[in-house]
Amino acid sequence: MWKVFFVFASLMLLSCRVAASDFVLPEAWQGETQDSTITISYSDLDYVLDSAVLMSGPPSRKKSKASSSTVSTRLKNNYNILTTNAGNRIMFEEFKKKPEMAAVVSKIRASLESVPSEIPLNSLSKKEQIAFWLNLYNVVVIDEINKIYPKKDLEDFVTGKDGLLARKLVNAGGIQLSLNDIQYGVLQQKYPDEVLVIYGLYQGYIGSPSIRKYAYTGTNLNRSLQFNANDFINTNRGTYPNGKNFRVAGFYQRNASYFPDFAADLRSHLKEYLREDEIPLLDEAQTLVADINDWTVTDIYGTSRNYGGGAATNDAALLGAFAQIPERGEVAPLEGMSLALQAKSVTYGRFSADQVQKLKEMKFNHENRGGVVTVTDLAEAEAAKKSETGQNDDKSGQ
Repeated sequence: MWKVFFVFASLMLLSCRVAASDFVLPEAWQGETQDSTITISYSDLDYVLDSAVLMSGPPSRKKSKASSSTVSTRLKNNYNILTTNAGNRIMFEEFKKKPEMAAVVSKIRASLESVPSEIPLNSLSKKEQIAFWLNLYNVVVIDEINKIYPKKDLEDFVTGKDGLLARKLVNAGGIQLSLNDIQYGVLQQKYPDEVLVIYGLYQGYIGSPSIRKYAYTGTNLNRSLQFNANDFINTNRGTYPNGKNFRVAGFYQRNASYFPDFAADLRSHLKEYLREDEIPLLDEAQTLVADINDWTVTDIYGTSRNYGGGAATNDAALLGAFAQIPERGEVAPLEGMSLALQAKSVTYGRFSADQVQKLKEMKFNHENRGGVVTVTDLAEAEAAKKSETGQNDDKSGQ
C-alpha cells in the first residue's frame, strides 16, 4: 500500500524539499535558561495584530461558491473554491492606504531585530526564545508584503530563488539572516522535535498557517500553536479527504525535514489534530498527495477586484461578510494606531524596569568577561553582594 506513496513522495521531495540552513548559531543564542524570569513585551505588536487581523471563524470544510460575473460585464474573479475561505486575514488594504500605519510595522520590526543586541538570547527560557523568533519572522513577512501589495499571487515572491524566504532580510542584532535561517538554522537546529513550530510561521498566503490576533509569548505559545495546528489541519487548505487519496498541503512537503519518515510521520502527526470522524478516512487512504496549494495573499478585498457597475459588491459588505466569529471581539479600527505607537521606545523598551537593570548588568558582564551570562550568574552575584553588605553592616555595629 505504501510503495506507491514512497515513489510519489521521493519524486516530490527532489523538487520541493527546502535545503537545510548552513547558519551557525552565535554563542549567545545557544542553549536557554530554564527558570528565567525575563520576558519580552509585545504590547505594540498585540495592538497592531488585534487591529489588523480578521478571524475566519472555526475550522470548516465548506467550499466557496464558484466565481461569477456581475451585471454588465463578463469578467469575474478567479479563486480556489476549496480554500479561498480558509485562514485569517490581514487588512493589507489599510496599510496600503495609510503609509504611516505600515511605518508602525516597520518600526516594530526594527525594534524586534535589535533584541539580540540588548540581551543574550540564551538568558531567556526555551518558550520565550521560540516566541521571539516566531514574532520576528511574522513581522518581517507582514512588513515585506506591505511593500509589494496589492500583488495577489505570492508563489514566486515567497519561494523564488531570491524570494522572501531565501533573502537575507533580517538584521538580528547585527547578524544577517534569511527567514529560512530563522526556521531551519535557529528554530529547527535548536528544537528539532518541536514540529508545532511550523504552525507559527505565517508566510502571507492562504496555504500557510494563520496569523494570530496577538503575539506569541512564552505563556501562550503551546496553546496558540496547537490552536493553529487544529485550524490548519481541519480546513481544506491543510488536508482534504478524497477517497483512496488523502490530499494534504504542499506546505507539508516544503517542510518535509520535520517528518523524516514522511508518510508515517505525517500520518501520525495529522491524527493528533484531525477531527475524529475523519481519522478513519486517513487510515483507509492508500496515498497522501501533497497537492493543495493556494498562493493568494491573505488580504480582505483589495485583490478581489469588483468588476461591473452598480451591482458590484462594495468593500464594506465584503468586510462584514468575512468577519464571522471574531476571537477577541469586533475588529478595532486602524485610525490612530500610528500616533499611539510612534512614540514607543525601542531601547530596552520590551522589558520591565526591574529587568532593564538586570539586562544592563548582563550586557556589561558579557562584554567584559567574554562569556555567556545567565540568570544564574546574576542570582549568585546578587547573593554575594547581599552577603558582603551584611558583613559590612556587622562590622559597623561592633
